[in-house]
Amino acid sequence: MATSLLTRVKARVDLHTSSRARGLIQGRGRSLFKGSGEDFDDLKYYQPGDKISDIDWKATARSGEPLIRQFNEERVRHLSIVADTSSAMAATAADGTSKRDAAVMAAGLVCFLAQKNGDLVGMVGGGEDRPIQLPSRSSDGHLELLLRSMQQATTTSAASTDSAWLLERAFRVTSRATLMTIITDEAHPTVEDFSLLRRLTTRHDVMVVRIADADPLLREDPGHDVVDVDAPREVASLARASKRVARDVEAYRRARRDGISQMLDRLHLTHVLTQGESTVVEDMVQMLREREYRHGSG
Repeated sequence: MATSLLTRVKARVDLHTSSRARGLIQGRGRSLFKGSGEDFDDLKYYQPGDKISDIDWKATARSGEPLIRQFNEERVRHLSIVADTSSAMAATAADGTSKRDAAVMAAGLVCFLAQKNGDLVGMVGGGEDRPIQLPSRSSDGHLELLLRSMQQATTTSAASTDSAWLLERAFRVTSRATLMTIITDEAHPTVEDFSLLRRLTTRHDVMVVRIADADPLLREDPGHDVVDVDAPREVASLARASKRVARDVEAYRRARRDGISQMLDRLHLTHVLTQGESTVVEDMVQMLREREYRHGSG
């Protein structure tokens, strides 16, 4: 019988994270996933990264300074995974693993952390022709179904990436405030998705996990065929051997990566670009640790 995806994630976290990271993950006193609770507690001055939806406009008008509402921590938190299951995610990651496997591992880590803290996880994914939506639950069976659904939907025959559709759907179907983790590749979300992402931040606490693409020219392995999964055609060997093409490709990818990172920083979103399945757990743990530090761990 095949090992469950959730079991693989748990084994990976146990084997490949430091003792400090394991302690952070397993702590029961307070969830890593900070969000708004349901019970009003106090007011505080607005800080970059706070949700606009928490601003108390009447108190702000009285004080002359932007004030936001603080809430007591909920006992149960709702998390949502927004999964890019397009054909691009069935391609090869920068470390030579499958982007699909790296994405499933990233989603599995969120599921593992949530379950440790008694939180609930749902998912939005797929495409316009075959959308995927799973409710927020926490059982092993539900989390395994979530990971399997994500894995099985991500094939080379799936539709091309449509990040605008995915973000729009995530906003429409996820009405409860959640910690939302968007899992996609290095080309997404695009800079054109700025407004959609900004709208998501008015309701949700958003994190973005991006998985880097393999070198599209695969210059280190000239004997291996290279095929574009979004528009299935082989990349010509002449183009792969050209130094000018290589420079142009690298310059384009660097500009695109930097543009997306700058957009995410401008929105004050927690984000990480990981090389693939071999690095995703460590990179996400580091991302969460930095996020925890920024939010204050008092």
